Amino acid sequence: MSEPTSAKNYSFDSLSVVEFLYKWRKPLLLITSLAAVVSMIFTGPTFIKPRFKSTVVFYPATTNSISKALLNENAYDRSDPLAFGEEAEAEQLIQILYSDDIQSYIIEKYDLMNHYDIKPNARFRNTQLSKKFSDNIRFRRTEYSSVEIEVLDTDPVVAAGIANDIAALLDETKNKIQREQANKALKIVETQYQSKREFVNKLNDSLNFFRALGIFDYEVQIDHITDVYVKATSGAAESRAKLKVLRDKKVAETDTGIVNNEARLAGYEASSARLQQQLDLLGKYGGAYTSVKEQLEKENEELVKLRQRFDRAKVDVDEVLPVKFVVNSAKVAEKKTYPLRSIIVLLSTFGALLMSLLVLIAVENYKFLLARQQ
Repeated sequence: MSEPTSAKNYSFDSLSVVEFLYKWRKPLLLITSLAAVVSMIFTGPTFIKPRFKSTVVFYPATTNSISKALLNENAYDRSDPLAFGEEAEAEQLIQILYSDDIQSYIIEKYDLMNHYDIKPNARFRNTQLSKKFSDNIRFRRTEYSSVEIEVLDTDPVVAAGIANDIAALLDETKNKIQREQANKALKIVETQYQSKREFVNKLNDSLNFFRALGIFDYEVQIDHITDVYVKATSGAAESRAKLKVLRDKKVAETDTGIVNNEARLAGYEASSARLQQQLDLLGKYGGAYTSVKEQLEKENEELVKLRQRFDRAKVDVDEVLPVKFVVNSAKVAEKKTYPLRSIIVLLSTFGALLMSLLVLIAVENYKFLLARQQ
């Protein structure tokens, strides 16, 4: 049986593209037009709610301790409160952004359970809410070591509000965490400081006891009293010698030489006796006084250091510094970000055209095979 003329002369491989498209122009035009119309309808706000994007961009700060940044006298151990943080600081802030405190606050303030249309009696409603939250609110570290907060929402005002609130909550949350640690450190330092101050007061009371006895500065007093005592004993010995000489010469006791030397001798002896008492006192309490005084000096130095640590710890509790440098705050978006209807319509139309071409090519080849078998 001979092949039909149409089958003999027809070969899809030799058919030009223009002829093929012209032959099927109406079905192709109808299908692509229908695909374009359908994609425009189903990407409209009735089926897909448009979403708007707001973004906050900031750099992390390097300063964690205010006292270390501002009150530290050691320049090599002082951090710069104006320096931008690097990768490690950015990752730390991202971890804080994922904290339950921030998420709970945003969910409650914006009533996201209702805002995301999650039914109150829905099964796994919290899981659904968490999924929606993570889909619409994202945090990432950029290639420039900054941190980006990106929020998508059907309401552009809500999107900007959530982004800015999260950025503001970051300072509050991190400072809260650090303040908890600072409070613990403050209590420890305060306890040590109070204990040291009580001990210093006891040492001062001991010194006051020695001062009441007449011991004010052992080293100075012992040197001075010893010097005066030596002079007094020397003077007494000299007076005795002069009196002996005068009496050996049978000078009358009423002689002025004898009277004056006896007066000087009495003065020297009285002074020596008084000085001896002071030397005995210094000898008895001098060692204890010196020990207490030296210990007090050391304890006062430690007290000063503890006071400085206490003041710094109190600053860390009472004062805060921003944990970030905001580059861009979130603005209310004027145009939607999703869906991009033009791109979806274009891809849908092109996909429908391509699929139609493949189907028509398959149909043409099938007809050709049937024609060859006849």
